[in-house]
Order: sequence, then structure tokens, then C-alpha cells
Amino acid sequence: MKINGQQLLRATILLFFTIFIFRLHVSGDILKLINPKYETLSQLGASLFLLLFLIQMHRVFTFGGKNEHHHHEEGDGHHHDHGDQPINLKKSVSYIIIFFPVATGILLPLASLDASIAKNKGSTLAITGQAVSESEESSQEEQQLSDDDVNQIDPNVYKNKITKDEYDQLLTDIFQQSRIDMNETLFSTYYQQIMQNPEQLQGTKVTLSGFVYREEDFSPQQFVMGRFLITHCVADASLIGFMMEFDQAVNIEDDTWLEVTGTIQLTEYQGSQLPIVQIENMETIIEPDQPYVYPINIVMVE
Repeated sequence: MKINGQQLLRATILLFFTIFIFRLHVSGDILKLINPKYETLSQLGASLFLLLFLIQMHRVFTFGGKNEHHHHEEGDGHHHDHGDQPINLKKSVSYIIIFFPVATGILLPLASLDASIAKNKGSTLAITGQAVSESEESSQEEQQLSDDDVNQIDPNVYKNKITKDEYDQLLTDIFQQSRIDMNETLFSTYYQQIMQNPEQLQGTKVTLSGFVYREEDFSPQQFVMGRFLITHCVADASLIGFMMEFDQAVNIEDDTWLEVTGTIQLTEYQGSQLPIVQIENMETIIEPDQPYVYPINIVMVE
């Protein structure tokens, strides 16, 4: 029996990709990279890597001294590499490029997006509810289910589905509430409505949690408290949140996680009228296991 080193290397790379993706699902860290609605697709991808690994293992071993690969004479026009040719510089670079992402994913801890990323993405207060609205419309189109599949609002952020009727009722009820509880499931929906209707919701109390982030032109009493919204994957993450005003804000560092209750008021910022939350109660909290929020998946009943 003979072992083909290059074929074994290729099988090892496939195995590491399989382990990496399955480990993300087991730990729950996959939801720091993709929207929960793509979990099944990701699991199928990991299963495909496993299948390719098993197929590749058949090429690793050659029994009875018989070489299963066809060797072609020079000049016959055949240039395919079956993995039995010596490793040259070009192939070495290719293997490194392929293996690098899975190696860093396994060896390095997965970090959450923070205030430094928000600064690179630009001013959060320039973001309107349009991006959130478009993402929810996309979710609405993708979730066309029968009556038997319709569930009530699920408070679990990993299963944030809502029927179209419930969604319409939610948008109506928000203007009747004296207090808005911006939990993870409804965070993006409430954010959209408050940003689009600040005058109508002025004076309403709101409770929300998020991390602290500041723009360069803020006063010492101001900061933004927000969450990253993931529509499809972490690459399209955008920060959504509200300007906060608090007398002792200068003592709060960026990236501090808070849970606050305050009252929605109006303010002028860079020539635009925006909602601002006047903080009444504040508590420092630890970063949640799932720091991101996602658009609601609106279930369409046929």
C-alpha cells in the first residue's frame, strides 16, 4: 500500500473545513457570521465538505503497487494534475491560500464587531430605516409558507418569525404604547419605526440594550447605543442605534454594554431632525452571547 502525500493533504484540508463549520454550529458561533435563516444552508455545506473528504480518501491509498492515475507522455496535450506531481512554488501558494482561512478560523477566537468597526463603516446616525425596511421586505418575500407552518411571534432571536397580520398589528400598536421594549427579536422593526416617525413617538419611553459608540462631533453628554444588524452575513452588518444623552456620559467608555430606559425626544444633528433618548435609568451589563440582531422573517400565508 502506498500513500499519496498530496492527496492526503487535500483530504486533510477538506476535513478541517468540515470540522470548522460543524464546530461553529455546535458552539452557536455560526450566528455571529450569518443570519439564522441560512443555518440549514450552512449545515448542508458542511455535509458536502464531509462527503468530498470521504471521496478524497479513496485517492490517498494505492494498493498492490498499482498506480491508479494515468501518466501521459509529454506533448500529448494533457496538463491535468492528479496529485502525483511534485509540489512546486505555484501549488504551494495555492495550498496556503486555501488553508489559511480555515486555519485562522480554528486557531483564532471569533471576535464580535465593536465600536472600532462602527467607526470604519461611517456615521451610524446617517443610517435611516431604509436598510432595515428593505431587509424585512426581503425576508417577507423569502418566507412564503402554508397555514400549518405559521407560528406566533417567537421571542427567540434565532427563530424570529412573525405572520404578516401580526407584523401589521405590531406596526399599529407601537403608536399606542406608552413604553417600547426593544428586545432582540423586534429591535430592527422598532428602530425603523422610531427613526421614521420620531415626532409621533416623542415622549414615549423606550428600553433597549447595546454597546456604546461615539461620533467625533458629539458633546460630552452624548453617545450612540446600538447593535449590529445582520441581514445576510457579517459582511453586510450595519450599526443601528439611537443617540443617547446622559449627564455622566463622559465616564462611560466605548464598547461598554448597557441596558437603558429613557424617553424619546427630538434633536438636530448635522442638519437633520433625529430621535434622541434622554436616559432615566441605566445599568452596565455583560455582552450577550448573541450580540447581533436580525430582521424579522415575515411569514406569508397562502
